[in-house]
Amino acid sequence: MGQPYGGSTVKPTGCGRVDSRTVNSAPDPHDSLHAVTTALRDFGESADRMVDLAGRAVGLYRTDLRALSILMRRASAGLETSASDLGGHLRLTKPATTAVVDRLVESGHATRARSQQDRRRVLVHHTDSAVRDGMAAFAPMGGALRAALADFTDEELRTALQVIRTATASLTELESTLPAQDSAAEPREDAREAS
Repeated sequence: MGQPYGGSTVKPTGCGRVDSRTVNSAPDPHDSLHAVTTALRDFGESADRMVDLAGRAVGLYRTDLRALSILMRRASAGLETSASDLGGHLRLTKPATTAVVDRLVESGHATRARSQQDRRRVLVHHTDSAVRDGMAAFAPMGGALRAALADFTDEELRTALQVIRTATASLTELESTLPAQDSAAEPREDAREAS
C-alpha cells in the first residue's frame, strides 16, 4: 500500500526506503484531474463556510447575498433588474423570489421602484448599505485570497484562471438543466447542525 505523492503512488520497498522509480515517474493525468477537482471542491466548501459567516454577520441568508451580488453586477453593467430577472438568475420560483426581495427590502439592502419605461415593471435596486455591508463582510476574504496568491507568477495565475473559468462554466451549464427551486427559505442553523 503506497502513499500518494505528486500524482503517483509512492511504494515502500522495505526498511523505510521509497522506490525512486515510482516517485520520479510522470504523474498519471487521471490522478492530476482528480486532485484538481478535489481541490476545487475543497475551495468551494471553504468559500461556502466563509459566505455563511459573512452573511450571518450582516443578517442575510446565502440566497440574499447571491441576489445582492447579481443586482450589483448587473447595475455595474448598466442593466436594470426586475424581480423576474432576479428570479431567473437565482433559479427561483416567483414566490421564492418575492420572499428574497421582501427580505432585502426589509433589511434595507434593496428597494423596489417602477420602471420609467414600463410602469408595469417593478425594478429591484441594491442600496448603499448593501455595498457597505458587502465590503465589510467580504473584504477580509478577498484580502486573505490576494495575500495567499501573491507569490504565484502571472503565467501560473492565468493557467489557474483558465481552470477555474472552465470548471465554473461546466457547473453553470449543468445548473441550467435543473428545475427552479420552490423555496428561498434556508434551513435554520440549528437544523443544519443537527443533520
